[in-house]
Amino acid sequence: MALTTASVLRSRPHPGVTGERLVISLTLAGCLLSLAVAALARGRRKSEAATAVTPLILGAGGNVLAFLQLASLMMVPVATAVAMLFARLRPRLAALLAAPLTVAIAVISAYVSPSRNAVQNAGASALLCVVLGVAYLFARQARLRHDHAELLLAELEDSREAQSRAAAVAERARIARELHDILAQSLSALSVQLEGARKLAEHTADSALHQLIVRSGELTREGLADARRAVAALRGDDVPIVDQLTTLVDRCRRDLALSITLSVTGQPRTLTPEANLALYRGTQEALTNAARHAAGSPATVVLRFTLQATTLTVSDQGRAGGADRDGAETGVPVPPVEAWTGGGNGLRGMCERIERVGGRIGAGPAGQGWTVEMEIPA
Repeated sequence: MALTTASVLRSRPHPGVTGERLVISLTLAGCLLSLAVAALARGRRKSEAATAVTPLILGAGGNVLAFLQLASLMMVPVATAVAMLFARLRPRLAALLAAPLTVAIAVISAYVSPSRNAVQNAGASALLCVVLGVAYLFARQARLRHDHAELLLAELEDSREAQSRAAAVAERARIARELHDILAQSLSALSVQLEGARKLAEHTADSALHQLIVRSGELTREGLADARRAVAALRGDDVPIVDQLTTLVDRCRRDLALSITLSVTGQPRTLTPEANLALYRGTQEALTNAARHAAGSPATVVLRFTLQATTLTVSDQGRAGGADRDGAETGVPVPPVEAWTGGGNGLRGMCERIERVGGRIGAGPAGQGWTVEMEIPA
């Protein structure tokens, strides 16, 4: 832009507002405007027709200025226009549009030059256009090859990720089969043995023993249900978290003698099986800790669905005075809390589960009690 402006201002006739000078002024403005548009529109996707307009205006303006100003260096804007055509258009279309501009500047250079230098000037102007056109043609081809290579690399990475996911799914399915076979056989056998023990206890006068065996059988069946739930998560089956929590809270009320309220706010959404299992296990561990450290205290479970995340909060009010964990009030011994979860992983296990699915967990005192909050982004 600076070279074009300086060349026009130093050549005769100068730009003006009348006659030939007005044509020079308008042509110079068109050249500068086309260069500015080309610079500002760089990198934007446009149609070939819209892309060709800017260099054609620049090239035509350069030829007009070269014809009107005999001493100007207007082969530079024309060569720039040819370079832009080859840099932004298909080679054949660029050559078709660049040929008239190149021939025109060569003829004008020969026409305005002294007779002894006509061929030399015409050849220099045409050669400048050809050299810049070829250079930008190669640059465009190199850029396209680079983009194609990046596309192939991205496809290769996607393929590897798909293979990794497929391998992970296959491994999880294998683990699920093994886990199901082992737990199903062992827990089913235990359930049968407990059922036999229950029938034998019916003939005794110890009602507490009978009740404890009945409860042990229920815990065994529920443990088998938990194992199936874990297997379902490994296989990718979808189980609504609200239904899981409802079942869990009912179990805690019965088996751990907890007073629990469950509330759900917001529009429930479908979570991944891994997220469902993480929230379920985290709630199970939190309620177990409440039964262990705050026996007899009312507990609340709040599940909130927002646009940003799914949040589950478990809180208690601290140990209640006179709480009896040994069954003195009911006459039925309550199983150890540790046995209810099969030996949970504690807070560390909860954190690992939640963090594995991209969530976060916070736990700490709240008033006289304790609060655990788990959050999984939407």
